[in-house]
Amino acid sequence: MHTHSEFMYSICAVSCYYKLESCVFPALFIIIFTGREELQYTYTETSSRMSCYTLNASRTIENQGQNGTDRDEYIATILNYVSFPFVILGLLGNGAIFQILCCRIKKTKYTVYVLNLAIADFTVLFCYITFSVLSLIIWRRFAFEEFLYVVLDLLWFFGYNSSFFLLTAISVERCLGIFCPLWYRFNRPEHLSAILCTLLWVVSCLVTVVEYFTCWSVFYFSNECCYRKYSAASIFLVTISLIFTPIMILCSLIVFIKVQRSSQPSSSARFYITIVVTVLIFLIFALPGRFACLIGYWHPELKLIWNVIQVSFFFNMINSTLNPFVYFFVGRQKRLRFQEPLSLVFQRSWKDMA
Repeated sequence: MHTHSEFMYSICAVSCYYKLESCVFPALFIIIFTGREELQYTYTETSSRMSCYTLNASRTIENQGQNGTDRDEYIATILNYVSFPFVILGLLGNGAIFQILCCRIKKTKYTVYVLNLAIADFTVLFCYITFSVLSLIIWRRFAFEEFLYVVLDLLWFFGYNSSFFLLTAISVERCLGIFCPLWYRFNRPEHLSAILCTLLWVVSCLVTVVEYFTCWSVFYFSNECCYRKYSAASIFLVTISLIFTPIMILCSLIVFIKVQRSSQPSSSARFYITIVVTVLIFLIFALPGRFACLIGYWHPELKLIWNVIQVSFFFNMINSTLNPFVYFFVGRQKRLRFQEPLSLVFQRSWKDMA
């Protein structure tokens, strides 16, 4: 007779092998009473076969994803190298706007928005170039890089969402000035711009945290449908996009119609053009990235969705780069060209006399 420990050892060995190949369970059950030496050999052989099967399965998965991974890394590398000149120009441009608005131009209700928008764009560009440099230089070399990438991702989403909300606020406030000029001129709260910017940064932070730690994490790390795990978060993100996007488009369209119907060019014409062009660039270059992410959250099984998202991040970087140049070309006087200071050019592009 076998001892109790030998019997339990035999049961463990048979159960382990039963999970692997259930068809041989009846035959191995008889071996329980043949002695410990035979069972030791059986257990060792079973463990070896299980390890072999696990290794083969891992290699199969790696081989299946190797082509897609190589393609994604190839696209990301190309975008990284192409983006460097644009990012440098964008950082210099937004940095110049920040310096001019803080030191040389008196703050008005709209320059407060421009200042916050420049900070948001600078954040996006800084995260983009930092992520690109780290990916090309120290990829998979340091233990802290995963934490660093998480911080960069959060800051990137934070800057993007802030730009989205700030442009919507600018468009809405300008529409109020068009439809209710008297109320807007005499009854508008003095510090409304600063209050709204603060609230929008808070809302952007909330949306960023919800999106990154729910839908983006599920999509990026697990490649699963966000709605199945975080239905409330996915519906929240879709609702935010479907509310703010039409408002931005409608208000910008109203501003554009106002410009077209103006019989005589006024001092506010440049300001209207600045709003329309800035929003139009955002709709063309930045907004598709938002909807690409939403599609990826709901349908991660789409083959090219990750490549589309990568390209959309590149175009969002273009959007953040172009804004300072929009202010420059709208505000400059053609006859003076480069003879006037930048502070005067930028001030003219955001001057509203309505």
